[in-house]
Amino acid sequence: MKTMAAEEQRFVTNAAGKRVAVLLDLKSYERLREAEEELADIRAYDTARPVALAELRAGRCATLLDYRAKRAPAGR
Repeated sequence: MKTMAAEEQRFVTNAAGKRVAVLLDLKSYERLREAEEELADIRAYDTARPVALAELRAGRCATLLDYRAKRAPAGR
């Protein structure tokens, strides 16, 4: 896992001086978005994996060859 060194931190503050937002350069923003997408993919995989394994163990699956044979036009 990569760690990002804190570059110049720029905050937006309200009238009371409370930090309400942060300004990011585009490169940092894009890295954060990519990390968010990767995390979503990992979570989706973690959710789907037990279901897929249960289907495999129960024998409710088909090979790619079986699938192709069913999809092939008759006579081929």
